[in-house]
Amino acid sequence: MKYEAVIGLEVHAQVFTESKIFCGCSTKFGQSPNSQTCPICLGHPGVLPVLNRKVVEQGIRIGLATHCKIAPYARFARKNYFYPDLPKGYQISMYELPLAEHGTVEIAVGDKMRQIGLTRIHMEEDAGKNLHEGIEAASHVDLNRAGVPLLEIVSEPDLRTPEEAVAYLKKLRAILVYTGVSDADMEKGNFRCDANVSLRPVGTEKFGTRAEIKNMNSFRFVQKAIEYEIARQEKILEEGGRSFRRPGFGMPRAE
Repeated sequence: MKYEAVIGLEVHAQVFTESKIFCGCSTKFGQSPNSQTCPICLGHPGVLPVLNRKVVEQGIRIGLATHCKIAPYARFARKNYFYPDLPKGYQISMYELPLAEHGTVEIAVGDKMRQIGLTRIHMEEDAGKNLHEGIEAASHVDLNRAGVPLLEIVSEPDLRTPEEAVAYLKKLRAILVYTGVSDADMEKGNFRCDANVSLRPVGTEKFGTRAEIKNMNSFRFVQKAIEYEIARQEKILEEGGRSFRRPGFGMPRAE
């Protein structure tokens, strides 16, 4: 092959807890819209979020299970962006000081074993959900999911094929379920993946321009999406173009 793929994955796993990360509202799935909310997860002014101890314990547990270094001190940050299902206008997440860093996950592809590095694991709150089906000329917002605890698990760009990406996801999901950190139910959206994909000439170390594929909750969809993105970027490079990202968009195009 002329080009080598460089793949990194960001996984969002819902933490197995009875209540949300910063309030006492239930995390039970499938309830009527906006029935599991309070002033804290609705983002009302002046409210005081209080961290759920169980989320921290579960984050440390998956950090230890993936051979991470657990931070003696971690700090939350505001991730500011506007979206209809984010009532505060920002997400409480972690940035400079995550909960755990520098872990590994061992995968098997055929008869080959590989160690995939983990950059970081951090805690954050989920956003709500936009509802479109069965509503004419409008969309509604269900905030039952707002404030549900998530662990974001970010891999190093160590994966090279779609098959390796799927093997990594299956292994990570198995660890989450085995340790009781998450049920990782993909049909409920409790285990979601963003894939970052770029190409570079074989034998080079410099990274190409990556494209990010968002919010996939199926192993098959992840594999198909990465295969498509590799073919798309290869076509751009073979036609003499180079890929770059337009402002405000995640997908690169030919220049």
